[in-house]
Amino acid sequence: MLLAAKFLLLVALLILLLRRKVDLALAVLVITLLTVALFGVNLAKAGRSAWAGLRDRETLELFLIIVLVQTVGAVQKSRRMYDRLIESLNTMVRDKRLVAMVSPAIIGFLPMPGGALLSAPLVQVSTDKMKLKPAFNAFLNFWFRHDWELIWPLYAGLLLFQAMSRIPMRRIILFQLPFSILHIVMGLAVAFCYFRRHGIGREHPGPSNGIHATMRDFFSGTWPILAVILLFFVKVPPLLPLAAIVFGKTTVRSLLVIAAVIVFQRVLQVSAAFDTLKTMDISLGLVVAFIFLVSFTVAFLTGVNTAYIAIAFPVLLPLIQHLPNYFYLSLYIYVIGFAGILVSPLHLCLVLTNEYFGASLLDVYRYMAVPIFIMIALATGLVLVL
Repeated sequence: MLLAAKFLLLVALLILLLRRKVDLALAVLVITLLTVALFGVNLAKAGRSAWAGLRDRETLELFLIIVLVQTVGAVQKSRRMYDRLIESLNTMVRDKRLVAMVSPAIIGFLPMPGGALLSAPLVQVSTDKMKLKPAFNAFLNFWFRHDWELIWPLYAGLLLFQAMSRIPMRRIILFQLPFSILHIVMGLAVAFCYFRRHGIGREHPGPSNGIHATMRDFFSGTWPILAVILLFFVKVPPLLPLAAIVFGKTTVRSLLVIAAVIVFQRVLQVSAAFDTLKTMDISLGLVVAFIFLVSFTVAFLTGVNTAYIAIAFPVLLPLIQHLPNYFYLSLYIYVIGFAGILVSPLHLCLVLTNEYFGASLLDVYRYMAVPIFIMIALATGLVLVL
């Protein structure tokens, strides 16, 4: 109970700071210091871990990737690549409302931190004449950007989970496919309820330019993205193709947020906050509750799928590895963590999307609340029955 109270305090303080419009990087720093105090973390150890995290090769690559992703967006926008892509999607889909959801879903095949910055201009262009609320634009971009995270085997979190759980990737994908479909369906339901409530009907894009012009515009608008995805399959890091296709300048605000999140993750890892759970002998009835508490909370507090898997799964493994329903409990860890990631105020895609559209985090939450609640309820019901 004491452990739960400490994490609830961290979550409550983070939400309070964000409601008071405290800068996200500063808010993360505050809860990092509180974590040190609550869990008695050795300051020297925490400092060494945080510094190691900041100068880690993967972290430096992440910084550069974010810079390049933002520059990709600027280059594509300046060259009207987004306009041509939207025109081709309008011809193929024939409904601008759906185009606003299809475009971030296409970008979602590119498992890159901050990749929502690539799809945000597409959503903006496709909905420009609809006069949507900033929070709803942010919801469309963020929600449909994450359609494939439960099943697309290029996502690092899914690969890490498979390696740690030793469950065949095929079984993971088949089990989580219904949740991916549910994610899409619930997003569509929220979107079309909004459109109906605000009297936004189907906007026909006009006459087609022909199949050849349509395909030319589609590839003209997506070739940088397609190049990165293709190179993923041949094991080329996204840094190289991005560096090859962009130039320009960007801001450092996003980098400060990333740095703050990495420092917090490192402090949480060395805090030994979950050590007591590893030695607890609890009944099967409490296992699901512990999974929810640990997986959702760690995901919420880190905002990174690889981080919550790397932290939560080793903690929960001793509780579930000898149980007959180990397979379902393992996947429950992933699905609940995914739900926590979606609402995490530290999730880079959510942060960058809200900044791009000038949207309030709490306003975006209002659109995500029901779909995420249904996802959690269904996953919990299934794991209790199976």
